[in-house]
Amino acid sequence: MSSTSPDPPGSPPGRRIGPAILGAALGLGAVLISLVATRSAFFDLDRYQVPKELVLHSTALVGLAVLLPGWRRIRFTTVDLLLLLALLWTWAATLLATNPWIAGRAAGIATSAFVVYLMGRRITGTPAARIAIAGMVAAVAVAALIGAAEAFGFDHPVFAAERVPGGTFGNRNFLAHFVAIGLPLVLVLTTASRRWWARAPGLVIAGLLIGLIVLTRSRAAWLASATAGGIMLLAAWRAGPWRASLAPTGRAALVLAITVGIAAALLLPNQLEWKSDSPYTDTVSGLVDYRSGSGQGRLVQWRNSLEMIPGDPVFGVGPGNWFVHYPRVTEPGDPAFAGYDAVPTNPWPSSDWVAFLTEIGVAGTLWVLLAGAAIWLTSWRRTRSEDPAEAGRALMLLGLITAALVTGGFDAVLHLAAPAFLVASATGLLLPLTKAVVERELSALARRGLVTLALLVGLVLVLQSTGQQLALRATRDDRGRAAVQEALRFDPLNFRLHLRLAQGASCRVRLPHAERARALLPYHEYPRRVLRECGR
Repeated sequence: MSSTSPDPPGSPPGRRIGPAILGAALGLGAVLISLVATRSAFFDLDRYQVPKELVLHSTALVGLAVLLPGWRRIRFTTVDLLLLLALLWTWAATLLATNPWIAGRAAGIATSAFVVYLMGRRITGTPAARIAIAGMVAAVAVAALIGAAEAFGFDHPVFAAERVPGGTFGNRNFLAHFVAIGLPLVLVLTTASRRWWARAPGLVIAGLLIGLIVLTRSRAAWLASATAGGIMLLAAWRAGPWRASLAPTGRAALVLAITVGIAAALLLPNQLEWKSDSPYTDTVSGLVDYRSGSGQGRLVQWRNSLEMIPGDPVFGVGPGNWFVHYPRVTEPGDPAFAGYDAVPTNPWPSSDWVAFLTEIGVAGTLWVLLAGAAIWLTSWRRTRSEDPAEAGRALMLLGLITAALVTGGFDAVLHLAAPAFLVASATGLLLPLTKAVVERELSALARRGLVTLALLVGLVLVLQSTGQQLALRATRDDRGRAAVQEALRFDPLNFRLHLRLAQGASCRVRLPHAERARALLPYHEYPRRVLRECGR
């Protein structure tokens, strides 16, 4: 796999069709990942996450089918190499994980995200890249529009009853993070449009995105938007050639659109049932509150989670396995842990960086941080490029990466399929081309082996997500034992299904599922409680 320059003029038609397919796949995948969700009487978060994972894996498989046939040499830049090292470390940690089902699913998201990044690198700077970026703008716009519609009273069976407005993300924070990460794309593209008819849609979308972020009251998204906006303003001030290419009225129109978006969110009557009489003022005043509420809960969770590191400092507890091991380090009164529930905590910690440190170890986290730093610094430097188009792409990426880093500091972001897709593909599309640090030809034998392995992994990930999707379908309208047993046929290592079947029946029926649940969740209390009740 390589980060190659665009095809030169006069390339054979076959070489031009490939980039077009990649651009269309990335653009369509972005729109679909913002739209898909399903109903399930049994699953809550998974009815939003699994369909999005299936889109991510399917897009990556299409990308592999296009990229691999012409693969003859390895050409990695510094960022490529650091991301590859992080991915290989993640798979090494997966092999050592307590719960391989959870670990494989988490590592699969990282793998497909790396592939869509490579898809973007293949077409950066080409007309196909513009198609992909347009798809990403459409994706965040559609996600925000659905969320805003929900806030103002539109309802649909797929929407969650709580954590509104979450739209097709099922959680207002998840939706707000996705929109905040995509916002820099809209801001730069809108500002750079020189004709009013090209700028008008961007102004409407920018106002919509800002208004939705305000409506969600997501503190992480508010902080991310403000931080990314400040960094982008500073970089734009330095970017002389890019600023010189702007239309005089572009910036004023954008400020007006943002103001209208905020005013609409604050003044228009909506259907959100906040408990406070001044919800938005309370959110502003609580942006950095760590002494009470969710801020205090995060600190307790982070402190407890970091106690996992001394036991597994090299490879961590395994991708996704924070959830498996957290009962070992929790303490009485922990607001993030409901010890008597069958599933006592969220699947992820409230921070990407706590998740990385605990799940893939200090070294694995170092590769991720170095890659992020390299992307950020490269973008920062290239905002001063003499080529306004390259400077604009660097400015978009600078804001997007900043927003991802900030939101990931307070919630799980890069560990989820939709934001991982958006960040990875946009990074591939927007990152300036740099000098390769590793470059060599592949032997025929090595190429065949690597191509076969890559396609096999991609196919397995699609099949795994398809099985999970079928399990959701089996529990679409019913959470009874028969529906859950049907779901288990498609997703046999799903601990939630085993926990459900360990309830409400005779010990003879419950025991096999309690034993499987204990094997998958050895530190959780509920499976052991069932086994004790049945004399084991």
